[in-house]
Amino acid sequence: MMKTKTIAKVVSLLLMVPAIVMAKLEPGSVVIYTNGNVEKLVEQNSEWNLWENQRNRRYKRSYLPYFPVLEYRRFTEELSGYDQFVADMSAVELIPYSARESVQFSLTRRDLNKGSSSRLWRCSYTGKGNYRLSKQDLVTQDYSCTRFSVNKYYVESFREKLVVSYSPRLNLVVKQVKTNRRGKETQIAVKRILTPERATSKRIARTVYKLHTSR
Repeated sequence: MMKTKTIAKVVSLLLMVPAIVMAKLEPGSVVIYTNGNVEKLVEQNSEWNLWENQRNRRYKRSYLPYFPVLEYRRFTEELSGYDQFVADMSAVELIPYSARESVQFSLTRRDLNKGSSSRLWRCSYTGKGNYRLSKQDLVTQDYSCTRFSVNKYYVESFREKLVVSYSPRLNLVVKQVKTNRRGKETQIAVKRILTPERATSKRIARTVYKLHTSR
């Protein structure tokens, strides 16, 4: 009887593990992507998350999962990067952050070396989806964003398209498909997540190697 209870308790604990792993990420967590990229969550608050990849490049991402990168920094001999912003973030919120299903906005891009420019975006909420990660199905909120330009005759030209799937449970974009103006499509998705206590250099390298050799 005692043995049966012990086994039941162990099974119960094992079943709880995925739920713990699949909670919202904490600073120090590491995300490994299908293309081999590795990113570590450095800092987060209600407005943005700061990530650093294996090449020591930092990305500040908005609480709005479809919004372009807020800040990018490349740490080389000469600091380079850019900032991107709008006057009022609440004006570009879509479902579930507001009742809007689509929005169009002009984004200011301020490059540290090249100066400022404006970019036009049109984003839409496309509904809910699913993404399978570590044998679990995650509900996603899906968005589609298109960047375009307008000439002096008010004719639009396509520049790029981003389709993102965001997991509220993880507070993370788990899949992104990018199409450039030539029609070339690039897809990147989350493959593994390591919690802070498991994100050692050795384990990260071993995980990346296994993913690469299993392709």
